[in-house]
Amino acid sequence: MKPNAILFVDIDDAEITRYTYREPHFAAAKEMGLLCLTAALQGRQHTERLSADSDKVFYVESMTLDALRDLVHTLLHTYNLRAILCHAGHASASGQVGCIVAEICQEIELPHASSRAITTCNNKFLMRQTLQQHGVRSIRHALCNNEEELCSQANLIGYPLIAKPPFGACSVFIKRCNNWAELLAHYQAFTAHYTHSNYTDFMGNQQECVTPKGEKYVSIPGKSVLLEEYIDGIEGTIECAINQHTIYPVLINEKLILTEKSNTVLENLLITPPVSFSPSEQEQIKNYAIACLNAVGLNNAIAHLEFRMTSEGPVIIEINPRLGGLFVNSAFRDLAGLNPYQLYLSILIQDQEVDFQLTQACKQAEQATQHYSMIVMYPDTNGHFKGIENLHYLKNQPCILECVSYTNDCYINAEIEEHYLIKCWAKVEGASHAHTLHSNMLENVKPIIIPESDLIS
Repeated sequence: MKPNAILFVDIDDAEITRYTYREPHFAAAKEMGLLCLTAALQGRQHTERLSADSDKVFYVESMTLDALRDLVHTLLHTYNLRAILCHAGHASASGQVGCIVAEICQEIELPHASSRAITTCNNKFLMRQTLQQHGVRSIRHALCNNEEELCSQANLIGYPLIAKPPFGACSVFIKRCNNWAELLAHYQAFTAHYTHSNYTDFMGNQQECVTPKGEKYVSIPGKSVLLEEYIDGIEGTIECAINQHTIYPVLINEKLILTEKSNTVLENLLITPPVSFSPSEQEQIKNYAIACLNAVGLNNAIAHLEFRMTSEGPVIIEINPRLGGLFVNSAFRDLAGLNPYQLYLSILIQDQEVDFQLTQACKQAEQATQHYSMIVMYPDTNGHFKGIENLHYLKNQPCILECVSYTNDCYINAEIEEHYLIKCWAKVEGASHAHTLHSNMLENVKPIIIPESDLIS
């Protein structure tokens, strides 16, 4: 009898891993009695990470549909593949690997989100077009590939506006621009320095997309920018799970502090359950999330949606076909009683208990009265990060349940992207307590950064 296994397609070969995704899914899979197989690109540099938790690693010559399809059909002779997955929530310079995995799953009749839905979520311009086509509340927007288009479309949208790459993550090159001078400066910084980002890979490769109206657009990394009407309101996230086509809005996070830097926007402090949204507003948010996910057609997935609550109701910022970052995994665990990694695998292998588990989890999260907070420290300056001074101050706080610090001895660019120097998951008494913990962290815990000017001299 062939052993049951899952296959993870891993494309993160950065010196410092950009996300932790394969490892917790493999840990959950092993608890479920599944073998853990990994597919990676031949010539990869950091192979030790893969062999550390994989039962077997297979290398392909390219991350193309044909290469991965050939591997999968070879594996099917030896293994009973129950699921194939990857980090579907980002594009990459290798292409939309999430879409390739989805196509292969469809061919061999394995449950997975559709390729079309993943494309629509990851391409923020196409997401806006799709919501508009389905009559779901959205905002004015335009995709621009040069300064002339940028100027004319910005005048149509109106200032202030948001400028950001159509593909991307980790708040790379996102800016609120109040006038043409700010927008032009941001665009010039983006085109000149986008390769300096640790997350350049997430901007993908050149992609042609066709809107629901049949119009063709091209997205070019380091050149294309999505302009969006500025949304005024309290920002939050809603974390959803989709079993086949049934959508479960599990929990809502509220962002208490956002910081705007030169070319990025940072999330400093979050709280869940939210404190600013009334019960009726939370119901609006959940219904709106369901409408958005139905519009883009996402199924068999965990989804992380970001929104702002306006006077007219919630308005989407982005839809991610993946588990949210920071401590969204811990929020699933502590507020909803779910292991999100085990949950996703259960969705993919079509465990019959998933609907019951999600129904109970939604009730548990809705009735939760204990608040939790995500607390983050970011760098104030570019330079070489050497470590954290007085980190034990945080680890000695009984209300801080988890504390993770950034990898030491690396260069960081504070102005164009997120760097979580410290991130904490804390049990709090409310928003005031969360603010106090954040302030105390900034006062008592200090990052050690050798400024860029010192490095040059």
